[in-house]
Amino acid sequence: MKTKIKKFRTIGMMLLAATVLAGFTACETDPVEREGGKLPDGTIVEGTFGVLRSASTPGNHVVVPLTVGAESATQSLYFEQTRPAAADATLTLRVDESLVDGFNTANGTECTLLPAANYEFTDGTTLGLSADQQQSAAKRILLNADGLTAGTYLLPVTVAAEGSADESRTLYYVVSVREPYTDPDGYELHDGSDLFFVFYINTKDYQPLLVQDYIMRKKLARGSTVAWYGSVGNIINLRTVVLKYEEATGRVLLDLGTDMSYVLGHASKYIQPLQEEGRKVCLSLEGGGTGLGFCNLTDEQIADFVAQVKAVIETYNLDGVNLWDRNAGYGKEGMPETNTTSYPKLVKAMREALGTEKLLTLTVYEEPTESFWDTEATGGIVVGDYLDYAWSGYNSNNEVPQLLDPWNTGLEYISPYTQKPIANIPKERYGCINFPIYPANSIDLETTCEFLVDWVSNYKFNNIIVFDDLRTNLQDNYETIWDVQFALCCTYLDSENRYILGSRSGYSYTFDNFRLGILSDGIGGYGKWLKDW
Repeated sequence: MKTKIKKFRTIGMMLLAATVLAGFTACETDPVEREGGKLPDGTIVEGTFGVLRSASTPGNHVVVPLTVGAESATQSLYFEQTRPAAADATLTLRVDESLVDGFNTANGTECTLLPAANYEFTDGTTLGLSADQQQSAAKRILLNADGLTAGTYLLPVTVAAEGSADESRTLYYVVSVREPYTDPDGYELHDGSDLFFVFYINTKDYQPLLVQDYIMRKKLARGSTVAWYGSVGNIINLRTVVLKYEEATGRVLLDLGTDMSYVLGHASKYIQPLQEEGRKVCLSLEGGGTGLGFCNLTDEQIADFVAQVKAVIETYNLDGVNLWDRNAGYGKEGMPETNTTSYPKLVKAMREALGTEKLLTLTVYEEPTESFWDTEATGGIVVGDYLDYAWSGYNSNNEVPQLLDPWNTGLEYISPYTQKPIANIPKERYGCINFPIYPANSIDLETTCEFLVDWVSNYKFNNIIVFDDLRTNLQDNYETIWDVQFALCCTYLDSENRYILGSRSGYSYTFDNFRLGILSDGIGGYGKWLKDW
């Protein structure tokens, strides 16, 4: 039976960063930041210009994806001025249904007014403007899909006077309500009880929906008994998102890139269906090759960067963050030296910003994480206290599978890459192996993985299995072999496998490749789920 993982909806106020939505993907990259400088010409309040702003997007069209049912989302808004007003003032938020027709005409849409029962000004409708401040306190609007059918709804919220269509004083909440995803063939997500699957998907190449066609069967090696037959992928880490350095200001920026920006801007298509099946969809963060990374940030840069990440996670209702310090390009001229406290501070700040409702995971890889066992080196920060999971990042398909077991380093087959256990990380939350996806004729995986029989039988302490970037069927040197080897890795890591229990009592895994399209005239054909933007 599919296990639904509760999804938490907490879209809060984001004052330090604004995310990049669909329609802004023409740029080479999309750093997440609020542009400074002069506000656009707008409402005059006591001799100053002011604009009604959303905390989640820089424009005045705010897309809010919801699913049919009782799903809800919270949006925040505030009023901002170019300079403090001469005296205190108040503005009143109201819904102006007369603006719907004009919006539809201007944008070629057919939105209907969101019913009054489907929104609530949870903090009231009064925006207070202080004479010594340029920005009001934020107010929240709770939007819900209770009783709505699939379609697009509009909620025009304004502080303009009656009969006035002042765009600078108006926010248009475009509420897109869709039917929840159901698998076309009735497959349910495996609950992780036998194997807990952690995947990476690179949006430079693929749509996140690729994972829906990762269908697997666990069956007795002999006989017809099937333990389960369903889709897999409990945690999906989307990449590539990087930390970039802005030399002019000294800031670190969260660089989404055009591919991730597009995916996030179309979250109702690419992300929500995965979450509705019970998957946790997270953003994987890494270095951007500038010489600045997780290991050499100042406290101010950490706070700024974390605020940007939090804004994206909450705006698009993602389920968490994966930190993987690679490709930072440390050692470049003019960049600060690395230290052993910056990364732990980032982990701690990220957890405090995201709260306990979001996942925070970490990929163990090379020097950046090798001191995480030593609380003296980390400045007293117990890194494991702030993590939900950690796992190996060693998955090169130029090597045999690397088993990192920090608790059993005396075993001859344990990888030399193994680091000491992260302080306070439970064994049950540490993934010891990250499998590459191998091309044809590169490795005899069945022979190479024989060491796993002993480890799985005697030392394995959880069911976490991690895989490198997922792929589809292409006419390349992976064709006809990658899916077989993928299933073989799963077989070896299952405690009930045929190598341990024998062919009569043990199980094997099979990757059902039909939906990916084995042949060019199959379902989807070659290249199914390559990015479509």
